[in-house]
Amino acid sequence: MRDFGGEIKKLASTTTVALPSTIAPSRGSARVKRLIAIDGSTVTSRVENGHPGAEASLLNMAAVVIALAKLRELARMGKSTADPIPSPADVRKLEQWHTLSAVLPGRNVIGKSNDADTPKRFFRQVVHRQISGATLSGDHETLLETLRAITDDRAAPIRCPGESCDRRVTPQPEPTRCAACGETVYPSDSLRCHERFEDYGSSEQAFTMVRIVVEHLSMVNLIRWFERHDRFDVLNGIGFVMDGPLAIFGMAAWLKKHIQDELARLHRLSLRKGGAGILLLGVEKSGMFMDHVDALDWSAARGERGRLQPGTVMAPDVGYIHQHIALRPPDAKPHGENTYYGRHLMYKSQSGQHAALTLPIVNTEPPRFPRRLELVGR
Repeated sequence: MRDFGGEIKKLASTTTVALPSTIAPSRGSARVKRLIAIDGSTVTSRVENGHPGAEASLLNMAAVVIALAKLRELARMGKSTADPIPSPADVRKLEQWHTLSAVLPGRNVIGKSNDADTPKRFFRQVVHRQISGATLSGDHETLLETLRAITDDRAAPIRCPGESCDRRVTPQPEPTRCAACGETVYPSDSLRCHERFEDYGSSEQAFTMVRIVVEHLSMVNLIRWFERHDRFDVLNGIGFVMDGPLAIFGMAAWLKKHIQDELARLHRLSLRKGGAGILLLGVEKSGMFMDHVDALDWSAARGERGRLQPGTVMAPDVGYIHQHIALRPPDAKPHGENTYYGRHLMYKSQSGQHAALTLPIVNTEPPRFPRRLELVGR
């Protein structure tokens, strides 16, 4: 490791790094009254079915509605000047939540039906069943209907999910059969999560991919509800928060373009109807951007969080990202071009907290030369 350290190029000090461009977006008249926070999790555990290594993963996804006006009132009341943080039990009363839960089978777990006689077939069957039946509102479309709507049923050809079949198939709106091997091809196979399923090891990657897809489809599904019911007036007072970046990674990354296009369409529709647009934030609690803003906000004279002024909003362009965050040659393909449908911001709040945010890309301005940075938000 000492020898290797002599080969690498090191940054002398982040205090010598010039700050990325800062922005000061004007604040609109609309005030956010509610936040809808979307988050999911997977917990994998053993399955007692008599077979070694059998596992399954519990998938939970929650959309939590937080009444900000009541939260502000509660914060003003506080418990005392010395201890102003309100009781968690009181905060909990301000929340309403909707959940989706499913159990995803893993290795050495099969179902009772004929189409579930191998672990991978059973996994694919369950994913299709859950996505085609999942809805966050009884009078709205399912996640599968959202997927079909935003992609216009134009799924790209995939390798047949059947064992030892090399035929390319295109998933259809309804389950079909592969002409070569007879394997059932589900509409949800277009997400390609099954390609990360492991017969002899843990399928954590497949479970995680399903979770990510469910989270992001749920977010689009919720915003489309306001269009379906023509309630853009209510949408003006709502902000959406995603846990993690506005990005789709892995085999389902092809969804990125369709989600970006759909959010841009809904944003423009809101503006045409006199609204303030869609307010959506992806919040990263860790990672390269968070590490970088932590390093930037260091001063030799004042120490940690001593360089940036509270309220600073930084919008790094592609050149800055390639030089200081995700190292790449200047002429390389922009970081996150195939996975992110949001632009990065780095923020120091008025209270001194750091945040790495992504906001949806709702225009066609190339991020390499951002003459105009249109941010979704108020």
